[in-house]
Amino acid sequence: MSVLRPLLSRRGRLVFVATALLLVGALVAAPGVSGAKNAVKQFTASINPTGATGGVAGSWTETVTNCGGPTLPPRCTLSSTIGLGAIRVAVPIDFRPVTVISVSSPNWTVTYDSATGNINATANGGSFKLQPGQSLSFTFSATPEACSVGAKTFTTAAWGSTVVSGTDPFAIQSEQPTVTVAANGACVTSGGTATGPNGQTETITGDFDGHVSVTFGGDDVNCSFDEQFGTQWSQFNLPAQVGIVPAADFVAGTDPKISTSRFPTEGADSSLYLICFASDTTFTTRGGTAPHVVNIGGTDFFVGILPNCYDPISGDTRPEPCVSEQFLDVTTSPDQIVISVRMRPGDPYKR
Repeated sequence: MSVLRPLLSRRGRLVFVATALLLVGALVAAPGVSGAKNAVKQFTASINPTGATGGVAGSWTETVTNCGGPTLPPRCTLSSTIGLGAIRVAVPIDFRPVTVISVSSPNWTVTYDSATGNINATANGGSFKLQPGQSLSFTFSATPEACSVGAKTFTTAAWGSTVVSGTDPFAIQSEQPTVTVAANGACVTSGGTATGPNGQTETITGDFDGHVSVTFGGDDVNCSFDEQFGTQWSQFNLPAQVGIVPAADFVAGTDPKISTSRFPTEGADSSLYLICFASDTTFTTRGGTAPHVVNIGGTDFFVGILPNCYDPISGDTRPEPCVSEQFLDVTTSPDQIVISVRMRPGDPYKR
């Protein structure tokens, strides 16, 4: 009896009731301990414009929306119950590198990581997260690979934390943002031809797989610094500079490649033309001098005037790159000058 008496007393019953209420309260509150874990976390992503042209610079804007608001955005099935604090966009290799040029909110930081190829966006603190129904837009510029053709996906992920690859991952409800790249007509395989201004054409032949990108004009590369041939170069050169660079799918063969330029004579003799050549590796120049090192677009190139492939003094064939043919083609109308350059198998650079 003495053992039961405290529980049956008024004070004992109060203790018992209070304890029971605490237990019930703990059971009700338990899910709240992991509230973010069980929260609704949905977002959508879109990009504009949805098209591009290979080799042509442009700007694109991606918009990320946390599902929710007075009107649920299309594709969202529920309204998110927590804020969105971090975004990662995996930029397709065809569009790298990119430059972030603007962001719609001053309370977010958007950067491009050249090591990973990702655009990372984070809120500058928890109070600046995107609440349900809110959006963030950021604009970036890029030049898609000239030989890039087809749909390219900007895979986008988001988190509730303010750290990329952090906690509380969101589920994307829309299709992943995609840009469709159209060819620009200057992306050629072995045996392919690109046409430039004034009827100038460039044909690339040889043992290689994939594509090379051919452009006309562009970087201001010249050999006017050459002491022996500088004056002649400044007066007689190709109607338009030709740039040849490897595309993403380029695979070098084992034999040299041939780059052939054809253009109207414009009253000049074929022997008057010199070839000013730029390569990412050194080579022998006409006259045996060392090529100059010139920075082009942030990359150092070796620049100099090419010799003929055949050395009339020794009777030997000079190593690539060199000029293999240079003649007047009178079988065409109008007459055309033809100049061919032999290039190393793994070195399609030419300017």
